[in-house]
Amino acid sequence: MNKRTLLALLLIFIVFYLSSKFLWKTPPKQPEQAIQTARKEIKPESRETKEKVSETQEYPFGGRSEENLSEVSLGKGAELNENIVLENDVVKIIFTNKGGNIKQIYLQKIMMGKDNKMPVKLLPSEKDFLNITLNIDSESINLSNYNLEYSQSDWEVEFFIEQDSKKILKKKFTLENNYNLTMNLFVEDFGLIESYDLEIDAGVYYDQKGDKRFKNYIKAVSQINNNIEKVSLKNAEKGEKLFGNVSWTVLKSKYFMLVTIPHSRVKLRELSIFASNNEIKEIAKVEVSRLKIEHDYDFYFGPVDYDNLRAFNIGLENSMDFGMKIIRPISKLILQLLKFLYKIIPNYGIAIIIMSIIIKILFYPLTHKGMRSTHKMQEIQPLIKETQKRYKNNPQKAQKEIMALYKEHGVSPLGGCLPLLLQMPVFFALYPVLQSTIALRHANFILWIKDLSVPDPYYILPIIMGISMFLQQKLMSPKPTPNMDEKQLAQIKTQKMMMYGMPIFLVFIFKSLPAGLVLYWLSYNILSIGEQILIRKGGIRKAESGM
Repeated sequence: MNKRTLLALLLIFIVFYLSSKFLWKTPPKQPEQAIQTARKEIKPESRETKEKVSETQEYPFGGRSEENLSEVSLGKGAELNENIVLENDVVKIIFTNKGGNIKQIYLQKIMMGKDNKMPVKLLPSEKDFLNITLNIDSESINLSNYNLEYSQSDWEVEFFIEQDSKKILKKKFTLENNYNLTMNLFVEDFGLIESYDLEIDAGVYYDQKGDKRFKNYIKAVSQINNNIEKVSLKNAEKGEKLFGNVSWTVLKSKYFMLVTIPHSRVKLRELSIFASNNEIKEIAKVEVSRLKIEHDYDFYFGPVDYDNLRAFNIGLENSMDFGMKIIRPISKLILQLLKFLYKIIPNYGIAIIIMSIIIKILFYPLTHKGMRSTHKMQEIQPLIKETQKRYKNNPQKAQKEIMALYKEHGVSPLGGCLPLLLQMPVFFALYPVLQSTIALRHANFILWIKDLSVPDPYYILPIIMGISMFLQQKLMSPKPTPNMDEKQLAQIKTQKMMMYGMPIFLVFIFKSLPAGLVLYWLSYNILSIGEQILIRKGGIRKAESGM
């Protein structure tokens, strides 16, 4: 490995390290005025004003206070019940008839806790999740202030307000297969409904004992006016508002997400995003300006899973962290390959090793040519030196003759650098896949590696990785010969210093990367070392001559 290759490799890793720290993060948006409060605050009106509105309003609840509404909404079956359950094989949702809201969501097949035996509680804060606040004329009616009547079947629960044997407000939830939930909101006879707020404000669970950089993954991602908008936790803490036609919106952590998908007739035009205590939240404001509402929503409450999100066929998979735009297709291919290999051998560590072998085979013609070129470059150094000496007074002629030497001996001036550069997109694509894919969460490999998505806790893999890098460089380093001049000897000395220093530098970089990524690079390095040994012994040349 010549000096240029070493420098290129060092530069690549520095760029990668800085990219993972800074460039791949969501770019900060222009700061906006912090949200003083996410809920709409209504100033109390005088009794005279309320009586005047009540006298002139023809609808039962138009202009009435929430105090008068409670007299109607409280009736048979309206006693408080905070343990209304809908569940299937993968999710269990606890509802409360206080506003017809969600109290908690359990992911029944994904575990958490010290012994990893407790189902994940997707909502870190048990609040009135998916609460509705109706904005009617000059008043707001917050449904979380009332215990609604309800009816329930195996897969559905309907919360309602009834007057004169007529349901004038309904919130009906239907649990679908997988992690999908639908909601139908129906409101009439309340007067002119200007808008309503849908409160997605309970936060989303994150692994507190996982990656120390968990805050980087907590964010809001929305498709607005067919563009993907991202708000980081840091910006959300300051308060952020997004405006436009919202196709879907997601609150997500590293592995889990809350997805809200309004149907086409729902005019969701404004999102207020805020955060506290590492919990990111949203208030979705829906425009109405009608006397009657009948709106539908789809929800996905579950893991960050590519196949689940892609099944919606609305671009939800774009909310996942697949790295820079140019490498996202490669990241998706790698994810699918990993899942396929896991089906054959249910160990993601072994799947990563097999994947490194497959990628090595795919790149073999390129890397083999690069390695041979590097070795030939070393072999023709005496000829290059002689040419430079012969045409020392004519640099242009010397360069032309040296290029002729390269062509004659099949040497590439880039040596082993070009193959390395062409492989880096795969390496960059692996990083987001292994870092934030639910499939790798708590994926056990061997002994001390209990989670391939987080750094090796004992730095064993990074240290072995550094040793393999040292051996690889040692095999590629030219040995001094008696006919070398001082310049060539100085170059060999510089390369020797880098041979010792660079692996140490890389160990410090790799110790903070996911163990799965280090395992891939280590496996690839070992295969490269074997290839270099074969080239040095001439085994590959013999095999080619025999074909």
